[in-house]
Amino acid sequence: MTTKQLQNISTPYFDSLFDDFCIWQHADGTKPIISEGYALDDATRGLILCLALEKLDKAKILFDYIMKSKKGKTYFGLATNKRKFIGAPASEDAVGQVLWSFGYSVNQGYREQEAHESLEAIIPDVLGMESLRGSIYALLGAIYVDEILARILVEKLMKRFDKLDDTWFWPETVITYGNGIVPYAFLRYAMIFNDKKAGKLGRKILKFLEYCCTNNRIRGPIGNDGWFAKGDLAPATYKQQPIDSAYMVWAWLSAYQLSNKPTDLKNTEAWMQWFEGKNITGRKMYDEKTLKAFNGIDMVGHKESDEFGVNYHSGAETNICFLLSRWMLETKRTV
Repeated sequence: MTTKQLQNISTPYFDSLFDDFCIWQHADGTKPIISEGYALDDATRGLILCLALEKLDKAKILFDYIMKSKKGKTYFGLATNKRKFIGAPASEDAVGQVLWSFGYSVNQGYREQEAHESLEAIIPDVLGMESLRGSIYALLGAIYVDEILARILVEKLMKRFDKLDDTWFWPETVITYGNGIVPYAFLRYAMIFNDKKAGKLGRKILKFLEYCCTNNRIRGPIGNDGWFAKGDLAPATYKQQPIDSAYMVWAWLSAYQLSNKPTDLKNTEAWMQWFEGKNITGRKMYDEKTLKAFNGIDMVGHKESDEFGVNYHSGAETNICFLLSRWMLETKRTV
């Protein structure tokens, strides 16, 4: 499939999650769950996807939503179905993703002045972030617009990995969600700025996460039904989320871009195969006709899962991460 073909691919289910205000946060697999409103982090990642796929009508909706979410120099994290903004200040993760999405907007030549002005206002908050993932998301955006800020962030983040034991090469005592975005950001920074130290660290983190997710188990995300604490014999198996498989696709693809090693591309494809049925259920995690992605893998008997454990709910985060993973793998591009 060519880049042009991918950009023109039909995504009827993803498109159905939008109204003229934003993208609905959750859906039951048939229609949005209107009562649960909208979320800033969905708008930010969704903006990146829509720009990548050249869905400019949808990109406008999401960019406008992010701008409307501004509260002084910070943001609201959520909005109700009545379009009332709530949840301020937004989480550091969400603010970091604002920087990422607007940085990518600048890179794509989309509403650059507005994006730049918004980014300048949140830099003080970004520099004071304590969240690992918030800083990581911010780094992904700073790469596009502010080399000095990117360097400050990467140096700050590197310190979290100083003096770690190789047997637990992670700066938290529990490995939870969205883990692959951490090596992904280091590897992206290494590629853009030819920073070998960042590249070496990113690869080391990625290999540790790969070991955690594959050692004596079928390749798959760490489940949120218990996560993986330091000292545990194995990660939790159930409640695996698509965002985690997607982030590992992105991380291994960025490793491949740096190394050009066939094994790195093989690992990229292996994580994408989680969506294709190479997972603990043996079932595809999306509908081939509509490209609707399913929310994850629960325990059999869970109220939202079938007899194999597939959760057929299908919200914004899941579909954004799945479609962006397909786009990256097909085009061999990262964001």
